[in-house]
Amino acid sequence: MSITNIALTSSCSLSSLALRVLSYIFLRWIPGHVFPDFIYTAYAIFLASFAALYYKKPKYELIAKQSEVKFTEAEAVTPPVTAVDEDRMEVTLLEPQKPIAIEATQTIIRRKDRPNKLRSLLLGIPEPNSKLLTLANLLINTLLVGFTADMVYRSELFYPETDLSFARTGYVSQTDAKILLREPDASKLPLYVYHRIEPEEGDIEYPWIKSPPLDQLTAATDYALPVQIRNLHPSTRYRYTTSNNHTGTFHTAPTKLNSLDMALGETARKTKFTFLTSSCVKARVPYNPFDHPLYIRGFKLLGDLLRKKVVIPDFMMFLGDFIYIDVPKRPSKDTPIVEGYRKHYRQMYASPDWPAVSEDLPWLHVVDDHEIANDWSANNSGIYSYAMEPFYIYQHSVNPPAPRPGVTYYTFNHGTASFFMMDSRRYRSDNWAPDGPEKTMLGEPQKTDLLRWLNRDEPGIHWKILVSSVPFTKNWRYNSEDTWAGYLYERQELLNEMWKVGAEGRGGVIVLSGDRHEFGATAFPPPPDHSAYEHKQAATVHEFSCSPLSQFYIPKRTYVQKDDKDVLIKYIPDGNSKFGAVEVDSTNVAGEQAVLKYRLFVEGKEVWDWVLTADMSTRRIRGDVNDEGEKTRARGL
Repeated sequence: MSITNIALTSSCSLSSLALRVLSYIFLRWIPGHVFPDFIYTAYAIFLASFAALYYKKPKYELIAKQSEVKFTEAEAVTPPVTAVDEDRMEVTLLEPQKPIAIEATQTIIRRKDRPNKLRSLLLGIPEPNSKLLTLANLLINTLLVGFTADMVYRSELFYPETDLSFARTGYVSQTDAKILLREPDASKLPLYVYHRIEPEEGDIEYPWIKSPPLDQLTAATDYALPVQIRNLHPSTRYRYTTSNNHTGTFHTAPTKLNSLDMALGETARKTKFTFLTSSCVKARVPYNPFDHPLYIRGFKLLGDLLRKKVVIPDFMMFLGDFIYIDVPKRPSKDTPIVEGYRKHYRQMYASPDWPAVSEDLPWLHVVDDHEIANDWSANNSGIYSYAMEPFYIYQHSVNPPAPRPGVTYYTFNHGTASFFMMDSRRYRSDNWAPDGPEKTMLGEPQKTDLLRWLNRDEPGIHWKILVSSVPFTKNWRYNSEDTWAGYLYERQELLNEMWKVGAEGRGGVIVLSGDRHEFGATAFPPPPDHSAYEHKQAATVHEFSCSPLSQFYIPKRTYVQKDDKDVLIKYIPDGNSKFGAVEVDSTNVAGEQAVLKYRLFVEGKEVWDWVLTADMSTRRIRGDVNDEGEKTRARGL
């Protein structure tokens, strides 16, 4: 084989292998924005090398080569050659002789090149003697590039969903419910929302109650606005329907237990409820060319479980990355920045799998980096305002109440649990800044509100649940600067106050987080030099970090425990779809024992659970703590 053919074969096979490996990673594993450009470049090199090699590669291979030379004596005799000398005598100059004949022959044996089919298919090289193999290799690589382009551009170009009409439930309290409506068709205005108690079997038909009309839905809010339904009954299932043909149900929050209820032996207000938690959603991951461009497999798996009533949750606590603005690529520069972000929200709500997880399930949201840009730590500069505008419209507007105006962190109570939903992006210092007293993830106002929430003693609250979009543990070793591992000084400030909650008998503290595309459960016991160490079991904080709901998972194991400060309970990295179901139960006699059970579902199946219990029979004054009053235990199955 010539040097040229060797070079062409190497170029063709290497570019083909690169294209196939990168396409597999991009389509079936990690749809990162860096891959498409490499795939397109590899395809261009492959195509040029493939065509040149096809026409230059010999169709026949040399089997044998033989050369032969024969010397033969002729039959005829050449006459002598004579001459006459000066004496006129005849002289013979050349005697008669037989001439020698020389015959040279060369034999070359060739045959059609027999392609190694397996090698050819694996390397993607052409075979001039097999049009089928040649076309197959060309088709395979062309299809992979086509699939990549389909993944990148199909939804971007052909599914803007500007005509999307939908309704969803957001925050539901004991007496109020927030409904988000979107309707771009002006002919359907004004819009009305009707609600009533959902009758049980054999129950009476309750009358529909009509809300005030929505007269204007404009482009300023992307034709979406919230509606608040008021004067509802606690612990009651309601159905709502809209004048533009959307419907759904929600369950109002239970009335929390308080000190007077427990003192009087009140039993009617015992509560038990379940909520779900997860983060990170991207359509068509892993990629399948036959799926709808807005297909979300995690929604489908969760929807099936909801339909079968395997879980009956009151709400979904979604921990961020509801959209991925930069995966697989950011919107075209020709698209206005705000519209690019708006379109991603519309596409999520236009997914054919969204109704199954929203018609009977309210969703609450915190913001994380992919709603803005990967690993965002630039506060409210740059594109932040553009990114947050649709978040305010589609998520914030129907979220729980904020502690102060203009912030995107939230607090609320539901039954015997109190929640603080942190904003871990807007106020944080740069991820790579040196850790210390000046570095913050929360910012001063949010940290003040959070510490006030932790120290607030609320009768009837058994659990304080802190919601973080990024992991609280430092045990995730990949890109840890983006998690609380990069903000350990501030984390320690929070832990000091968290440990006091349990040690002082004010309930258990739980952290819920996402972001890592893995599951990890971690315990944070107080150290021996902390005042809460005397009540270590009661004071220990627990974190359940769960994601993704529908995305890739990390093939590399990144959770590693290196000390006894962050103690591993359970680590489950694999699975494209994970969510936790958290059951908060205070139905025991007189509310004496609070129970919290965490159930982990992976790929639609329950794979693990963990139970925490807290004895709430005696609420103690701070500083007056004894081991008899509060006991926390954990059990893993």
